[in-house]
This record gives sequence, structure tokens and C-alpha cells, in this order.
Amino acid sequence: MCAGTAYWANIGRVVYGMSEHQLLQETGNHAENPTMSVPSRYVFDHCQKPVELIGPVEEIIAETVAMQRSFWATRGG
Repeated sequence: MCAGTAYWANIGRVVYGMSEHQLLQETGNHAENPTMSVPSRYVFDHCQKPVELIGPVEEIIAETVAMQRSFWATRGG
């Protein structure tokens, strides 16, 4: 997820199903997904406006992982 984009779009709440670390575990060193080791919580904690961060939500983790696996399997890499 791009925390900066959510912040600048004035989104006040972000709900997510997997962390950046989990995404990196799924995609590995994929050329089209250069992950950063900067958690969204860290980004939002340093913003001037509050952004509520909820997650990873236990009930949607498996579904989120499955969607990411399906998407990145079609990307090669």
C-alpha cells in the first residue's frame, strides 16, 4: 500500500489485509514490486493530519494473500 498516496488523498482511515513485510515474502525480489521496509504505521505517525490505520485484519489476511499470489503469478519476474 502507498501510505503517502492515502495521506495526500485525504483518506482518513486505511484498512489492510497484509503488511509490506508479508507482501515482500510473497513477491520476493520482484522487479515490478520494489518494496520498501517502511511500515505505513511509521509514515502515518509522522503526518500532520491523523490517519486511522486498521490491520492487518485477521479475517481478510488469507483472501488478501490469495489475491496477491494470483496477481503476481501473472506478472512473471
